[in-house]
Amino acid sequence: MKELWAVELEITKHILDVCRRHGLKIWADWGSLLGTVREKGFIPWDEDVDLMMMREDYEKLLKLADTEFKHPFFLQTVHTDRQYFRGHAQVRYDGTAAILPYDIDQPFHQGIFVDIFVYDNVPDRKGRKWKRSLFKARWAQKCLQTAYYRRFCLKKPFTSVKNLFAKVACCLLGPINVYRIYEKQITRWNNTDCKCVACPSFDLKQIERETREKSWYDKTVFMPFEDIEMPVPEGYHNVLVSLYGNDYMTPRKDSSEHGEVIISTDRPYQEVLEDLKKEKK
Repeated sequence: MKELWAVELEITKHILDVCRRHGLKIWADWGSLLGTVREKGFIPWDEDVDLMMMREDYEKLLKLADTEFKHPFFLQTVHTDRQYFRGHAQVRYDGTAAILPYDIDQPFHQGIFVDIFVYDNVPDRKGRKWKRSLFKARWAQKCLQTAYYRRFCLKKPFTSVKNLFAKVACCLLGPINVYRIYEKQITRWNNTDCKCVACPSFDLKQIERETREKSWYDKTVFMPFEDIEMPVPEGYHNVLVSLYGNDYMTPRKDSSEHGEVIISTDRPYQEVLEDLKKEKK
């Protein structure tokens, strides 16, 4: 675990340095925010680093992929890696492996990573336009997930039919265009005056479940995290209460969001994937 953390800290230091030099705002998020505030470092059973940005600065960071994220760092997005259709970016480290069980058959980079989540405006009044946008975004998101992550199953013909339609839609429209449908819908309120933001990267239900006030991020403070200074929002208390409840300072061991992760700090993911595929067969 300490070897894993060492690689993740190196990635995090590089990301924070790039953001500092280019004047981009970035903050610790989720377990990394909790670890910063409560542990002054990693939560003992946490295996990753989570960062977050608002859409405007996030888009600026993505444009720096070619110049600021060279070997051993790789900024992974839908535009830089084949069949990577997640709604957030990950910075990967070459020559390592951090493979999620459901990614074993995927062709994209699967080195040790740090997540960078992107937050978008949420309208104050959630009327018909909001519901229509969510419907279109969910369709695009599920279409990509089904087309590239789910296999045909003879025992479940209805599921296989849905898989087929998803694959046909992605073939006809092109997966990047399907992703753009998703992105267009979740970003359509970013030019309007909204009080709240949310991150729909994995599940669009997160928009309704984990909405945060923008004012919590008006100012940035720095707190110790292992051997670095981690940027956190001044309203970190409100964020942590919304995520973990009022007793967030009391440690409790929860299961990982990722499930079991296959990790190697000294073998490239390509080699590890070959071994995993042989075992799977």
